[in-house]
Amino acid sequence: MNLRIGGLLVLLALALFMIPVPISVGMETRGFNGTTYRLTSSEAEVTVPVNGTSFNLTLSFKSEVRLFDSNGEVPVETEVTFWRGSYNYRIISEEHVEGHLNYTRPITDQRFVALADENVPVRVILPPGYATGDPLLGKARPKPDEVETLENRTALIWAGPDKRTMIDVSFYRDDAPRSFRLFLLLLAFLAGVLALEHLTSIKRLRSAREESDIDRDEEGLP
Repeated sequence: MNLRIGGLLVLLALALFMIPVPISVGMETRGFNGTTYRLTSSEAEVTVPVNGTSFNLTLSFKSEVRLFDSNGEVPVETEVTFWRGSYNYRIISEEHVEGHLNYTRPITDQRFVALADENVPVRVILPPGYATGDPLLGKARPKPDEVETLENRTALIWAGPDKRTMIDVSFYRDDAPRSFRLFLLLLAFLAGVLALEHLTSIKRLRSAREESDIDRDEEGLP
């Protein structure tokens, strides 16, 4: 029975190994008009589109906020106040700007979480060589509306949540699913070996007991 269980574990691991790794397919993204989070392993570079002369931003962390237009960085006056655990930024420009605000935010454990505003498109760009979507290693919640490729990086897009939505993305290296399934295969193989050794030990003990019973019968012992 134990040998059979070990064999089933091996077959299960082989089946997992044969499951294809999620592949992101799509076209280069251009002209995105929403909030973009470009991830590294330790932080996210945030790009927020703006149009005007003054802008307000509330963050739970402190960061350097910069303003850009099509010609490059725009000089601004920045006022920062701290109230009830939040940093409130007011960014003022001397001229009307149609461009974007840029700042960074920390992330940990290869997991990114952000609150999306209602009807505001969100794009999360994973680090180079990383992916998401494996049910065992991590995936994006809620499911993105589009998955595209941008500069050889996976881009997840939510076209416009109908309400304030928590975006939660767990990501991992491209080769992690295959490595994980190889690890499972090794565990299944070791389990099969241990099951075989256990079955062999039981047979040896049973054989020794039978020989002992035969010797006792021959000697007439009770």
